[in-house]
Amino acid sequence: MRDGDTPTVVMTGATAGLGRATVPLLARHGAHLVLLARNLDKAAAVADEARQAGAPQVDVVECDLSLTSSARRAAAELAARGIVADVLVNDAALVSPTRIVTVEGSETMLATNYLGPWLLTRLVLAGLPENWPIRLISVGGPLDAKPDLADLDSDQSFTFATAFERSKTALNLFTAAVPRHLPAVDVRAVIYSPGLMKTGLSATMAGAMARVAKMVATHVLADPARPAEGLATLALLTDLKDTAPGTLFDRHGKATPMPLLDDVDLQEGLWRLTSQRLGLDG
Repeated sequence: MRDGDTPTVVMTGATAGLGRATVPLLARHGAHLVLLARNLDKAAAVADEARQAGAPQVDVVECDLSLTSSARRAAAELAARGIVADVLVNDAALVSPTRIVTVEGSETMLATNYLGPWLLTRLVLAGLPENWPIRLISVGGPLDAKPDLADLDSDQSFTFATAFERSKTALNLFTAAVPRHLPAVDVRAVIYSPGLMKTGLSATMAGAMARVAKMVATHVLADPARPAEGLATLALLTDLKDTAPGTLFDRHGKATPMPLLDDVDLQEGLWRLTSQRLGLDG
């Protein structure tokens, strides 16, 4: 984004939970919103709400992050429309109590929470003009469940909570490594930790664990409104000029190093493995 220009925010996960609560806040700040979504009907409804809230332009692009083929098509569609991102928010996430494999052969949480965002981010950043300033925000948390590089898809053993946490930790590790691998892009890569809130994701996870946990997730947790304010502020207003890659911001704007930030060997090993798997140069 150049000074005085309308910021273009490309966002996944905008049709529910935190993402949907954040969209109108970004719209009120005058952002050009680009919503990447699997369900186009839901995305159209959110786009209408964004326009009513003041967004000068809203685009919807179909993207199912569980499929790398869809992530590739979405990136190509962005390029075809001439959309240049100033902010890329990786918010979409999935939790599955059972092990499900996509038609491309990937465990579905790994695919949706890590492989899809990894590929989409790489392709979006590759299409930017040289030295273009961009904020990369991956929604996650202070996670330290190290991905098993020998068993990324949980073929050998599967528990849904561990698989979910590893997939989100993998996204954190990737986010921290991006500036190191893509020096031609002026990228500020950070993690946003919204904390616990009442969303479909938390309800699904709690429901698979225990009845009491499900009740807490659906009736006790706060709605996403306050965390959405934190995400919108991080996307558009927070000064990230001197922020280290992989810094984790909470909903109050407090910044701390993410867990495993110093484990460069793990970050590099995961980067190499994913690059080989998805057919991109490291």
